Amino acid sequence: MLCGVIIAVVESSGEHGLVSNTVGLFVALLGFAVTVGVLTKFIKIPYTIALVLAGLVVAILHAAPEGVAITEELVLVLFLPPLLFQAGLHMDLAMLQRKAIPIATLAIPGVVVSTVAVGFAATFFLPDAVVEHGVWLPALLFGAMLAPTDPISVIATFKRANAPEALKTLVEGESLFNDGTGVVLFLILRGAIVTAAGAASLSVADGVVEFVKVVGLGLVVGLGLGLVAFWLLRRLDDHVLENAITIVLVWGSFIVAEQVGASGVIAVVVAGLIMGNYGSRLAMSKQTRETIHTFWESIDFIVNSIVFLLIGIELQFIGGATRLLDPPVLVAIAATVLASLAARGMMVYPIAYCFGRHWPSGWKHVVFWSGLKGSIPLALVLGLPATGLRDFLVPVAFGVVLVSLLLQGLTIPLLMRRTGVGGEEVEASEPAA
Repeated sequence: MLCGVIIAVVESSGEHGLVSNTVGLFVALLGFAVTVGVLTKFIKIPYTIALVLAGLVVAILHAAPEGVAITEELVLVLFLPPLLFQAGLHMDLAMLQRKAIPIATLAIPGVVVSTVAVGFAATFFLPDAVVEHGVWLPALLFGAMLAPTDPISVIATFKRANAPEALKTLVEGESLFNDGTGVVLFLILRGAIVTAAGAASLSVADGVVEFVKVVGLGLVVGLGLGLVAFWLLRRLDDHVLENAITIVLVWGSFIVAEQVGASGVIAVVVAGLIMGNYGSRLAMSKQTRETIHTFWESIDFIVNSIVFLLIGIELQFIGGATRLLDPPVLVAIAATVLASLAARGMMVYPIAYCFGRHWPSGWKHVVFWSGLKGSIPLALVLGLPATGLRDFLVPVAFGVVLVSLLLQGLTIPLLMRRTGVGGEEVEASEPAA
């Protein structure tokens, strides 16, 4: 019925122009997402899991309207910045600094290890027909795409279980920064594939230099524009105008950084950290703070909803949900999930041994199992050029996210109970580092 509403809205707007069609589709998708959100309040499953299942239903029922164009600009410029800003806005910088070493290790070397492990697995299942410049670049691109983790479902579980703040910060902080490093690595590899000359000449040294350059410049742009916004907010007392400034900051920092050859992703993350930690405390009134946080929570809800549903639309256009049952796709999903879990185990347990000797015993297992995949990998796969590589990777990425959310997302509460993580007794013994 809901899918029929989507089709009816879009078909009824077909007699109008592009703007009317776009607004009609957006309202229909958002209405569908809101209905899913309402249902999750009664069936008690995390919203992200319900969304990925809803996207699958859209593909199974062929409910997506024809003629929908999912472009790289739509995904990378419109969707990514608010997802990243929202994560930075809610991050406690003081707690982040206390867990800086394990977070940095998971977010930088951890992303590289995950990229290489998944990329190595991908060399065995990527079809020759979709590989134009050798198998390693597309394989590593796929690995970088799936390196970012999504803490949304995990943090919701942590809150219900009264998990220690330090544990929540560790998982959420890792996600914030591996989003940044993973997306930067993805964009570098994507540029090398799209540009034939780059694909022929890219080396490890070139990649490292490019990574350092775009990340460093992104830090400068995000810090500079974040401080400008902070300066403006301190001199204003108008919650509506101040909220508008944060909107300009989010997309402005991304666009300015991209224009000067920096990482727009890193710029947005840094701007979010400045607004969340300094802007909120030193430059905003209580009303402004509530307005801004409520607004960006709503935007995050909308963007996550649309991304998951767009994957369902894309699945329909490349052969329907039955593509998930194709033997090559099933093999690719299984190999990717195993490689991703192996890479995470290779990082989490040594980190727990070296830097977490005072962690409660169950922490390392919960951190390992909390590396869920979510909206960022889905947004990145939609941001690939429309080629055979994208057509093959869309169902694989969707399948990996589906398995991750269902397998890990639904079993984290059980793992927390079995390991004794959560509750006042754990929080009281929370380590200082």
